[in-house]
Formats: sequence, structure tokens, C-alpha cells
Amino acid sequence: MIRNDRILSRAAGLAASLYLFAPVAMAQTDPEFWPQLVTDQTLADPTALAALEQPGRVIFEDGFESEESLKKYFEIRGWREGNVQIVADPNLAHSGNGAIRFTAVERGGRESGVGATAWLDAEGYDRLYFRRYLRFAADYDQGPLHHVGGGLTGVAGADRWRAMGTAGRRPAGDDHFKSAFEPWRDWGRYEPPGYMFLYTYWMDMKRDRDGNYWGNMLGPAPDQRIVIQRDRWYCLEQMIQTNRPGQADGELAAWIDGRLYLHYQGIRWRTSENVKLKRFGIGLYVHRATQDNTVWYDDVAVSTGYIGPK
Repeated sequence: MIRNDRILSRAAGLAASLYLFAPVAMAQTDPEFWPQLVTDQTLADPTALAALEQPGRVIFEDGFESEESLKKYFEIRGWREGNVQIVADPNLAHSGNGAIRFTAVERGGRESGVGATAWLDAEGYDRLYFRRYLRFAADYDQGPLHHVGGGLTGVAGADRWRAMGTAGRRPAGDDHFKSAFEPWRDWGRYEPPGYMFLYTYWMDMKRDRDGNYWGNMLGPAPDQRIVIQRDRWYCLEQMIQTNRPGQADGELAAWIDGRLYLHYQGIRWRTSENVKLKRFGIGLYVHRATQDNTVWYDDVAVSTGYIGPK
């Protein structure tokens, strides 16, 4: 496992990568390009669904069976403080004997975050699927805002730290993009942890009324929202297909327990082929931590094709 002053300073100031964002109240003016929600059409078309769920080559796996797993991540936030642990207990694991536990500790209403980030390789990928199992503690209650569930990031170049700490800024198209699959309570309208959506940064995203570009919420129609429950495992999977530069032909999809939940098309992720999928992260970030909140992850995998439940 890599731990150094650079990691610790970034973790303290940024909560890093995917976990320093707030759900956005989007401005009314639409950008020139906007993703098209096609979930129902894909589910109704067996050929299209089969193409979306075509298996590929697994390039990363982690079942968290020992602390050797921690060496796979270049940044781990909260390990030194004891808030990230590999637990060896088959009653807590999804499969096998181990899982990784993240606890965002109570901090008197201040922010609290933990997580792990992995670098895949500098060459990157144009299409990736990211599966993880996630379980919330029985008393989990994030209050209004949190970020949990993990996500994929595309960046240009070979700097594994690139685009970390860029919350509130819109990607330019030649630098980065990212999307996380996570739940939201909609200001208390849903029981914790909330309903699932895709929290996404890309070049055509909408600006918030406060002038910043917080992650845009790409989700289903209100009557199709899935509210996840505490104290049980969920299989969450996410796919990003990059676009051809100059074309709005990128895609974004997500599955819950092996069933397609969201499928978007018509996305301009990038303007340059140098921006490719190279990084993913898991963890937990609570904006106003008034209690300890714990989640477990297990059976993480990244592939060039659909993975599905284990």
C-alpha cells in the first residue's frame, strides 16, 4: 500500500476523487448536447440488451480476503486513523471471508470521508464495466448529503492524481470526466440511504445556480427510482463508453442486482482520444457527519465487458 505526505495532504483537503460533491440544482438553460435516457427502449430490445451485456475481459478483481488487497490502491483515505479496515468475517462478507469496511466518523456536523482509489493503467480504455457489492450498516443515516457507491474516471495523460479535487468545475473535454453510481435522499423525501442515480461530470454538464458546476444527477423517471435498503448486499454495476471526438455517441449505464436500471446515450465525454478510462474509486463521504456511518464493499471487479452478479 502507498502512503506518503502527498496522499495525506490531498485526503485532508479534498476528500479526493469522487467524494467532495453536492447534488446540483441545475440551471434551466440546456447545453447544446444532453444525454438521452433509453433504458426502456433497451430493455424492450433483446438484441440491444444482449449487446450492452456482452461479457469482456476482467482487468481488476478484489475480494478483500486479506490486507494484501490494500496494495492494489494508490490512495487509501482513513487507513491510518483506523476508519478503513479489512474485516475477516464471513458473516459480514458478501462472499469468502473478507470485505473492506469504511466508516465516516462523527465530526460534530463537519465533513467526514474515507475511500480507496485504484489506477488501472496509463493507456486507458474506451469502454469499461465496474462492478462492486455494497452494504450499508443497519443504522446508516447520512443526513442530507453524502457520496458513496464508487465510480469511474477518465483522464488524459499518465498522472494518476489528475482531476482529483476538481469539484465545482466543468471538464473541458480534453482533461477528464467521471461518473459515480450512488444514492440520494432528495432532502429527506426518501429513507436513508436513498434512491440510486448517476452523479456525473462531463463537458456538457449543466451549471448550478450558484455559478459552480456540481455533478449532474442522471437518473430514472420518478416512478422507476429504486430506493435501496440498509443491512443487505447490493450488486451495483456501471458502464461508460467513451465517444468518438467530435461525435455525441458516448454511453452510460448502470445495473442493480443484475437488472439494467439506467442507460443513457448521446454523450460527449471528451474532445480528445487522449482522455480514457484509467481510474476507479470506492468509499464514503458525508457532508455533515453527526454520527458514525459505516458501509462495506466486496467483490470489486473491472472489465471490458459486462460482469453481472457473482
